[in-house]
Amino acid sequence: MKRTFLALAMTAALTVFASGAQAMAEFDKVQDTLRAFLVELNIPTDAMDNLTLKQMREIIAIADSREMGDGARTQVLGIIDR
Repeated sequence: MKRTFLALAMTAALTVFASGAQAMAEFDKVQDTLRAFLVELNIPTDAMDNLTLKQMREIIAIADSREMGDGARTQVLGIIDR
């Protein structure tokens, strides 16, 4: 009985760890996409350090809209300055 409980506890712990690792990998992809977009718009990437998740989503939505140029740059700078 103790072995079964220990095995279940280990399985649960590994599942939580794997989920956390997957979430971090996905977050890293988001940051990489955001960094590339900022570089493309000629915006310093150090601005990323203070962004909230909501701001990141808003900026990536602009990137997904395929609108590039001064309009996109102005929108992104507005989001960063909030």
